[in-house]
Amino acid sequence: APDSRRFKKSAHRRRDARNSGEANRLPIVALLLLVWIFVLALPLFLVAPRSGAAAFSRAGAALSNFTGFSESVTLGEIGNLKRDDAVVMHVRIEEPQPKVDVRWRGIALDEFTGHGWKKSLGVRQSETEVKRRDKNQDGPGFFQVGATAARDQLTTQTVFLEPIESPVLFAAPRPIAIQGDFVAVRVDGEGSVQARRHLSSRTMYTALSDLTQPDAALLRRDSQRTHENSSRYLQLPAMLDDRIGALANAVIVNAHAANRFDEARAIEAHLQQDYGYSLQMKAGGDDPLADFLFNVKSGHCEYFSTAMAVMLRTRGIPARVVNGFLPGEYNEAAGAYTVRQSDAHSWVEVYFPGSGSWITFDPTPAAGKEVPARAGFAAQLGKYAEAFELIWFQYVIGYDKQEQRSLATSLQNQLFDYRRVLAQFLTASRQLLTAKTGLLYLAGLGIAGMVFFGWAARRVRRFGWRRSLQIKPSASRRPEAAVVFYERMMRVLARRGFERDSYTTPLEFAGLIGLDPALTITRAYNRVRFGGEQLSAAELLEVELTLERLESEARL
Repeated sequence: APDSRRFKKSAHRRRDARNSGEANRLPIVALLLLVWIFVLALPLFLVAPRSGAAAFSRAGAALSNFTGFSESVTLGEIGNLKRDDAVVMHVRIEEPQPKVDVRWRGIALDEFTGHGWKKSLGVRQSETEVKRRDKNQDGPGFFQVGATAARDQLTTQTVFLEPIESPVLFAAPRPIAIQGDFVAVRVDGEGSVQARRHLSSRTMYTALSDLTQPDAALLRRDSQRTHENSSRYLQLPAMLDDRIGALANAVIVNAHAANRFDEARAIEAHLQQDYGYSLQMKAGGDDPLADFLFNVKSGHCEYFSTAMAVMLRTRGIPARVVNGFLPGEYNEAAGAYTVRQSDAHSWVEVYFPGSGSWITFDPTPAAGKEVPARAGFAAQLGKYAEAFELIWFQYVIGYDKQEQRSLATSLQNQLFDYRRVLAQFLTASRQLLTAKTGLLYLAGLGIAGMVFFGWAARRVRRFGWRRSLQIKPSASRRPEAAVVFYERMMRVLARRGFERDSYTTPLEFAGLIGLDPALTITRAYNRVRFGGEQLSAAELLEVELTLERLESEARL
């Protein structure tokens, strides 16, 4: 038995030494590979013409089943789109995150037919083509599609749009300008922006949006009558069910709403609280809206936005329906939102004539606005792949010849500056060494390097190769994670001289050594390993904290 224990200890030492050596080499190898890739790729990037960019860009047919963004939309089309997880676009906000609830506006529709929405004749006639403002015809053009007084508060977005069967350019509400490789862009009276582009390749453009809006107090004081040219936002089908107007009146009376803003909030809250969210298209018949409101009482975002807009119009409040996308899932590695077809959404914009502003209201229940988080190693790896893909597309594929020349000149100037700074640094270093202080400086750098590599090695040993690459490794929710925790505990106990004999059960072993942390982890191990249970997030956190306490005690 003593020989067996010595053999086990020796095997543990060999394995720990091997893992430690591999972990110590990881940062050095990764850094050398990164430098080598950069050195090889830089000449190609500076010299290669952009004429072959299409070979690197994502090509192919436009996304299939992409509906809901044409001039005529039938109730239910957005619901069909939400069943698909295909990526529509990535959006990067260049400034700090805006304080408002951002979403990507697509197309606004003003005429309700009873079975869907469409652009009225007046909106189609008001559509204008915007010419580029800059005189230089090389590279992306600048198109002013709106006006604002808050020029210092504009939000800049870079949009990487996949091939889709729609000319719509998506942006945060109230786009003021678009910059992209377009001959011209079109904007209609509803603020929707479109452009002709190749539907077989990805499109990159920049949008500037004015997200500022009046505060609630100002909107509540808005008692100005609507303009005559706002009559199309009060349009209702001839055969509208009378119960819809009666329901709107009842909701307003029950909420004691006394102004246009509070009436809109009351109807919004009523639909959010008294109706259910579902992707199943149960409402239908000759009057799908009435079927939704009085029979089915469940549906997806299109039914909620349509119900609110129509109920407001029965009250004489101008409203329109907007189809676009929710923000999507934020990718920390790319610093951008990943927007999928399942993020398609429909909401309402209400007009306030006193300030001349359109204010967003969203009557869909919270269940219809949740973005499912994608977790696990595969999802994390996918985020890093997306980040690399966006960098490649933006800074390699998206660069034209003029930008190449500009970048080459900039790099040449930067290299000259770096040589000058390096010469100054070497001169200062020699002076420090002459004064016998340089050794302390170099020693400090060496200590800092050793601390970093030691930290990286401990991180790999603690979390493993995969989880150590995460910015903030977290305990896995998989059942087998507790088994990994138990193995970590056994390694810590082995360093403290505790070895479990083969004839001793884990629980007996924990009781013999008399350590409460070991008993806690062993009980969790038994539940997962032999009881088939799954630990909760709180239990996983407790196990992790207990392990950290054991490891800290082992280092003392």
